[in-house]
Amino acid sequence: MDIKYLSDDKGKITGVFISIEDWEQLQKTYKIDLKAAADSGARLQQSLTEALKKVKPEENDGQ
Repeated sequence: MDIKYLSDDKGKITGVFISIEDWEQLQKTYKIDLKAAADSGARLQQSLTEALKKVKPEENDGQ
């Protein structure tokens, strides 16, 4: 597997790049379902938005 590391201007690793062939093999090996991952991310975002609404006062509530 040919892995390339992505880094910021300070040299901190911020990401990883792998070939599409390696990614497809990882998907098969670990049964990665992109649709399920996307759905999970959307649910997480919705939950976080709802939680923030509960703790952050609305700007138009007079405060």
